[in-house]
Amino acid sequence: MGRIGENGELNLHWDALKEFLSSHKGKVAIVRVELMAVEPTERTRNYYFGYIVPEMQTAIMEAGEHKSKEETDLFLRCSCPICYEEKRENGRWVRRVKEFEELDQCECGEFIDFIKQFAAENYYKIIDDPF
Repeated sequence: MGRIGENGELNLHWDALKEFLSSHKGKVAIVRVELMAVEPTERTRNYYFGYIVPEMQTAIMEAGEHKSKEETDLFLRCSCPICYEEKRENGRWVRRVKEFEELDQCECGEFIDFIKQFAAENYYKIIDDPF
């Protein structure tokens, strides 16, 4: 996934694509571009708040810490660099944690992928994909 910049160029992690393509030398590939919704879809919001947050709340509880759903959501957002907005103000760096609704669909996908890996590595929890 990538984002189309103001200049019309596609910005994505080319290294991963190059690595994938290099393992399939000589084969024919079809590249498909699909434009995603700018805002998180209702399905994405339901998946995050209705499934991921409660699953992570349970995993965190099983690790010995009790958090509400709101605290779990904040903990997840604070754990992921995608959810940070940083800017310089008055000669200092100011950092703010974005709300889930402020993320666009592409960022939501990256955030959810981060949580899946974070859950597996830190809580031995597998987060299932939506059906």
